[in-house]
Amino acid sequence: MTLNSQDTKELSPSQVQRQNRRKLVGLFSIAFVPMLIAYGLFFYFPSLIPASTINEGELIQPPIDGAVLELIEPTALPVGLWTLLIPVDSHCDDLCVQSLYLSRQIVIGLGKDADRVQRVALLEGPAGNGLKTLLETEHPNLLPFTYNAEALTGALQARSQPMVPNEPVILLMDPNGNIMMWYPYAKIGMPLRKDLRHLLKISAIG
Repeated sequence: MTLNSQDTKELSPSQVQRQNRRKLVGLFSIAFVPMLIAYGLFFYFPSLIPASTINEGELIQPPIDGAVLELIEPTALPVGLWTLLIPVDSHCDDLCVQSLYLSRQIVIGLGKDADRVQRVALLEGPAGNGLKTLLETEHPNLLPFTYNAEALTGALQARSQPMVPNEPVILLMDPNGNIMMWYPYAKIGMPLRKDLRHLLKISAIG
């Protein structure tokens, strides 16, 4: 049964206010509850997602706190953004150069959502001259940070996520600082961009 205009006029101001509040809550639920459910399924219950929509990357369960990286840099890592973490060897061979290039193209390909994603180069020590030149000329927006490689490797192994030695990988960290997915070299490109597009679409953060 719905209220007609005459019934509405008979309501007290407090009743009208409560009625309007219920409408706002209803609209909020319609807009955000499905998004939150999808986010939860994607990260924490991937087995419930139909196989045709499963993520391309390897889920890290439970996610790794980004503090494990022990980043060393005068300026802190910007927070609140989706972050592509790219471990980079100090000399950066051809596969490394290609993974950096692909990561840049992935972000560019996000279009209007590109500013929601940042790229971070994880360095075990000082960069060699060749890598310095590469970063300065080809990747000026890439943020270089020195990190604790052993701590990250140990955390991944503890979650049964061993990475292939000497093969470029990219890790994905959410805006809350949780490392929740990683991509082997074969998935750096369209598969990674596909996941990012999906996450940016369903995410209310970052």
